Amino acid sequence: MPSLRTWVGWSVVAAVLLVSPVLAFLLIIAAEMLIDLLMEAGTTAVSAIAIGGVGWALFRRFWRPSGEKPQPGPGGVYDEEAIAAPPV
Repeated sequence: MPSLRTWVGWSVVAAVLLVSPVLAFLLIIAAEMLIDLLMEAGTTAVSAIAIGGVGWALFRRFWRPSGEKPQPGPGGVYDEEAIAAPPV
């Protein structure tokens, strides 16, 4: 490994491999805490799924990458030439 960039790259790979089981364990603990919180609040499974769906939709809508343009929905056209009549 002749360059510093290579050493840093492989060090990051090794660090991720060593820390990933800890992160997975913490993720499982967080999920268990969320499930316990929902059970204590008396939330049913259907409403928990609905809450998750709404949260996912809002997350996808408001947390787009800055370079990504929104896609046109039904009825939305951004390119006028796409709907122009062919020349006669």
